[in-house]
Amino acid sequence: MNKILLVVLQACLAIWLNGSFSGTANASSPGQTNAVTFFDVSDLPARIDEPKLSQSAKEFTLDCAVANRSNEELLGIRLILLIVDPAGKLRGRVTWTEHTDLASYSIKTFALHPEITGDLRRTDQIFLGIEEVFGRETIWRAAGAERALRAYSRGQHDVVPGVRTFANKYDPRPGMKIMPMIRKN
Repeated sequence: MNKILLVVLQACLAIWLNGSFSGTANASSPGQTNAVTFFDVSDLPARIDEPKLSQSAKEFTLDCAVANRSNEELLGIRLILLIVDPAGKLRGRVTWTEHTDLASYSIKTFALHPEITGDLRRTDQIFLGIEEVFGRETIWRAAGAERALRAYSRGQHDVVPGVRTFANKYDPRPGMKIMPMIRKN
C-alpha cells in the first residue's frame, strides 16, 4: 500500500514539476480561458459582468456582458486592460475602443477584441476597467482611470476616479436630417 502511494506521489510531483518549469506549459495556450477582474466605477453608466479572456490562434477575445445603467443609448466604450505578474509587476497595458449599441437600462453580451501582443502566462492576473463611455447625448470620462485600476490591482480599493461628463457633439442623433444649404445669388 505504501509503495503504491509513493509511486502516485512521485508521478504527481513529476507532472507538477514538468508543468511548472516548462515554458510552453506556463504560457496561455489557444483555447484557454483566463479570468479577468473588473474594476467598477459606479458613476459610469456602463458595467461589465463576467469577463473572460480567451485566445485563438489569431487573436484574443474578451467575452462579457455589458450593462447600461443609464436612460441613454450607449454607442461605445473605451477600455483599459492591465496584465500583472504574481509579484505585482505590470507586464502589459492595452487600451482600445469598442462599438456598442446598447439600449437604455439593458444588458447585452459582447465579444470584445483587445489588441494584446505576446502571450499570457497562467499566473498572470488580468484587470479590466472602463475609461470612457460614449452615449447618444453624453460622453462620460473617468479621470485617472488607469491610475485607479493600477492601485486596485495592488489591493488598494480606496482609489476611485472622478467621472466627468461632456455633451456628445460628434455622433448624429437618430432620425436627424441634415438639410443642404442652397445659396441664392
